[in-house]
Amino acid sequence: MSRHAGRCTQPSRTGRGDGLPPRADAARHRAVDRRGVLPPRRPNNETQIDGTETIARRLITLGDRLDPDPWLGARPCTPDMKPIIGRAPNHPNLWFAFGHAHHGLTLGAVTGRLLAEQIMGETPFVNALPFSAERFMTRS
Repeated sequence: MSRHAGRCTQPSRTGRGDGLPPRADAARHRAVDRRGVLPPRRPNNETQIDGTETIARRLITLGDRLDPDPWLGARPCTPDMKPIIGRAPNHPNLWFAFGHAHHGLTLGAVTGRLLAEQIMGETPFVNALPFSAERFMTRS
């Protein structure tokens, strides 16, 4: 892990589905379940975050937790783990670009390009069909 002025500048990974993504003001711990989705009404289990915090404190100097209680929630994923990008079925002036499973920032530029090319009626630089919302519609 590289450090600059006492801050983490590159993520540190423990190899167990967690990490320490860099922030300007602190290192924020991130832990995810491997499937990326929490079952409904699952009680909070802080075992993973507590264990990773213990490891992180051995690697770098950390202050107090930024949040007293860890945030828990479902990741924005589709059943096939592909984002939905393109025209909304049945709504010609509505366009979708969501479901990137926390990769939206990384995929933002290519998503924007793909969406812009579709809106402008241009030939997209990649096949847009795998990202169409219509893949989830039942055919009669």
